[in-house]
Amino acid sequence: MSMTRREQLRQGLLRLTDVMLQGSLSQTTRTCGRPNCRCHRGERHGPHTYLTFKTADGRSSALYVPPSELATFRKAVAAWARFWCIGVRLAEVNRQQVVRNRRTRGRSDARPA
Repeated sequence: MSMTRREQLRQGLLRLTDVMLQGSLSQTTRTCGRPNCRCHRGERHGPHTYLTFKTADGRSSALYVPPSELATFRKAVAAWARFWCIGVRLAEVNRQQVVRNRRTRGRSDARPA
């Protein structure tokens, strides 16, 4: 017996074992506060990598990512993206099932006028 699309997606969620980090990686360059530094002549410091994300209260925040940890952070952000895609697909399958269930029950559950 073949697995349903919903079950395939659920199995995909269960296989996600990587550490997940919600957010995105961005790089920036900076100028410092020393007036005679090379960065004030156009040779800015960086690039420096940050994980940018929304906090639980909806504010934007950023976390510095040291170069030695960049590969780990990239993998974690990619794992979140896979998790998100599977969740979106699973929600679509669920919506389709709701619509099918409504059609089979007839008009008794129709939207109120």
